Amino acid sequence: MFRKSVSIDLVEPIICLRGQPKDKQTINILRGAVRLQLSHSILIHTITIQFVGISKTLWPEASQHWDKHILVDSIIPVCKNSVLLKKGTHSFPFEILLSNALSESIECGLGNVRYKLLCQVHVKPRFIFINKSILHTQRPVVLMRLPTLESQQQCITQTHVINDCGGQLTLVIEKSHLIPGSQIPISFYFSPSCHVLAVEQIDVKLIERQKYRAPSKQTNRILHHEIALSSPSSATPHFSDNQLRCVYAVPSKHTIQVRASTSHPNIRIRHWIQIYLRLELKDQTIKDLQMDAPISVLLASVDDYLNLPVYTSKTNHSSSNALSTSASSTTSFSSSAWLHKLYPIKQDANASLKVYTNQNHHLMKLITAPPPLYEDIVA
Repeated sequence: MFRKSVSIDLVEPIICLRGQPKDKQTINILRGAVRLQLSHSILIHTITIQFVGISKTLWPEASQHWDKHILVDSIIPVCKNSVLLKKGTHSFPFEILLSNALSESIECGLGNVRYKLLCQVHVKPRFIFINKSILHTQRPVVLMRLPTLESQQQCITQTHVINDCGGQLTLVIEKSHLIPGSQIPISFYFSPSCHVLAVEQIDVKLIERQKYRAPSKQTNRILHHEIALSSPSSATPHFSDNQLRCVYAVPSKHTIQVRASTSHPNIRIRHWIQIYLRLELKDQTIKDLQMDAPISVLLASVDDYLNLPVYTSKTNHSSSNALSTSASSTTSFSSSAWLHKLYPIKQDANASLKVYTNQNHHLMKLITAPPPLYEDIVA
């Protein structure tokens, strides 16, 4: 009966860490609720949530294949006092502050960083011969590091001196973060003293370097991948007025596996754009240039994680009051408001407040309510 009577619901399916790990002023909150589905009344003693994060790297050549480290292991009380619950559904909201120094979730062939929530509900046994009864459940938690709002709007700009006359090439990559399946515009601006007659060749690559560390084994492993980027247009970029602009397509994650950039010290994945140029100068000589620009890779659009679900009205033949959730860039509730609407606490003015007395004679007021109406949510 208790096998599926307890579950953990999260307000956000993916928890966002914003900015750099060294930014200790940033506050990240994991919000959710423990939901109990009871087929009969029961006495709850305590409810606890345990948040656990573990990093592991794989070393097949070693006797101990896995190098394992515990990143976080904290226990949070959700309900401290005994309370008698009646038959039905009951929710106990919780909030957990997350350090910005935590690593994002990582899934690689040679390592991973995984987080999970474990819940224990201590209940009074229904039968005398049972000493204790504990309901268990767990669910994975995904953390994703997002760039700051300022860096999302920034371009990558570099200036290179390409000859003895002080000729400068300004490279502008119009995105500071790449997403698999997207396009990346790149512009080149040459000063007149560069004396460039034509651009004969342009090669653009996305470089991915994976570095795995095992401090206990005092060893490292580095994997290097190069992904050639191609232009979606077959037309040759036109060089005029000492300027050149090209657009390149980043392969989708279904075409080639590109991993997200990470900041974990033992599983470090870095990316950069490598550009090779062959220039024909006005004196008929050839100039070869190679430039590298660090860049970050996200596995999905930032908007997919910054917009919370909102309720919208949907009319169909079977029900005129159906609810659906959708992501909106113009209308979204804050997390706290969404949690309040998801797990409301209401009291009927005409009904008397039910007070439950536990075995320690402490009083706890428990008010449960049915799911909210659509009119209450959008009001």
